[in-house]
Amino acid sequence: MFTTTKRHPMSYTQLSASERNQVYELRTTTALSMRAIARQLGRDQSTVSRELARNRNEEGYYLPDSAQQKMQVRRQQSKTAFSCVSEICVFEIKQRLKQYHSPEQIAGRLKREGRAQISHETIYQMIYADHEGLKSYQKYLRQGRGKRRRRGGCNSKRGKILGRIGIEHRPSIADAKTEIGHWESDTMIGGNHHGVIVTHVDKSSKFLVAGLGKNKTSFEINKVTIELFAQIPETQLKTMTFDNGKEFSRHAELSKELGLLCYFANPYHSWE
Repeated sequence: MFTTTKRHPMSYTQLSASERNQVYELRTTTALSMRAIARQLGRDQSTVSRELARNRNEEGYYLPDSAQQKMQVRRQQSKTAFSCVSEICVFEIKQRLKQYHSPEQIAGRLKREGRAQISHETIYQMIYADHEGLKSYQKYLRQGRGKRRRRGGCNSKRGKILGRIGIEHRPSIADAKTEIGHWESDTMIGGNHHGVIVTHVDKSSKFLVAGLGKNKTSFEINKVTIELFAQIPETQLKTMTFDNGKEFSRHAELSKELGLLCYFANPYHSWE
């Protein structure tokens, strides 16, 4: 008779050796579904599904002993590769991924805040290697895929927004933060990629305007932004700075409608 063990939501999702034995017995001696097996173990269904998918032997069978050995090898390799990354840093990365921050943004922000010196490439590698359970946070990556799309390919349009003017051309007074009217813009994707929050923050006063959009298309982002700034005086509309997301590709229309100048952060430096 198997007992159900409840786990805290923040607990590590790696199965124990005894749980692997239970999975094997339930799979071979009962007709229980994956969901039912997960419920017996007090685990999330995705945890059991991932366990069965990644720990089969060469013949395609799941055996608890070989599954345990594979896990130990991966864990040892993971610890060796990322031994310099502290637990606190991993916790920060998890929290920020859940807010749909990209590894580039996370690395930049952690460095800027003096919390950690870590590259965005290391964060990607930790996710792919499932270091400290980071594999399950892959769903929060903006591309939502197992591997990143290669940059620089002939079909890549990232960083090639028409009429883009780099942040290095933005008036220096914007960085001085001595006058109101220089805005920094961003978007936050809702849960399960439903809806988007459009945010604009004035660099000097830190005044925030934000609105909810139906999707992340450039048409919708412009529509929400124009509505948000309808009540803002023209004297407080000088510049607006974006990252290089495609949702800001219609910046020229936005510039004309609001009467301000638009600039873009350097590619892959969205923390700017």
